[in-house]
Amino acid sequence: MQLSNRVVVVLLVLAVAVSASADNIVSNPGFETGDLTDWQVFGESGTASATVLSGDNGPSAPGDYNCFLDNQAEANALTLKQSTAVGSAVAGEVYYSFDCMLDQADVGGVMFIQMFAEQSGVGIVGVSPLLGPIWPWGAWQTFDGTWDAPAGTDFLTIEFRATTGAATGTNCIVHVDNVVMDQGVSPVESASWSTIKAMYR
Repeated sequence: MQLSNRVVVVLLVLAVAVSASADNIVSNPGFETGDLTDWQVFGESGTASATVLSGDNGPSAPGDYNCFLDNQAEANALTLKQSTAVGSAVAGEVYYSFDCMLDQADVGGVMFIQMFAEQSGVGIVGVSPLLGPIWPWGAWQTFDGTWDAPAGTDFLTIEFRATTGAATGTNCIVHVDNVVMDQGVSPVESASWSTIKAMYR
């Protein structure tokens, strides 16, 4: 192999060595455990519940499950929430993505999503723009974007709020799936100089 060709090969190998993919810090993002492991739910009642359903999945990642928020209680915010591990986040840009499908939203029912930058022992230090009302009626839709976490951030929280009005007949019934929050990249594979040199012996 000519020297110039070897240089090209080495550069290609190095490019692969530093290639990266999104590093999602959300646990059980697609509910593929078949339950709400790593998620919290607030606002449940006899007419408001969060369950994991099988047989349907959002479009942005493969799987078999989704979270179903069925809120038919008046003046209620049925909230699906996850806080990432302490130390999982830093100040800087946060990329987010999630899939939603709205089955029904009547008489003041709306779906909102919001993210929070938090610091252990302190609490909320930053807030994303409020997303919503979300209206992907009867079909899955992927939403994504970015926002900036301020100095002091060491973990993130995301909340999905199926909110109802204060009137008879109100409801907000929605599916959530494939939740992503990340701030950068993680190595796909590594290669040392000794590995590269071994290719030419």
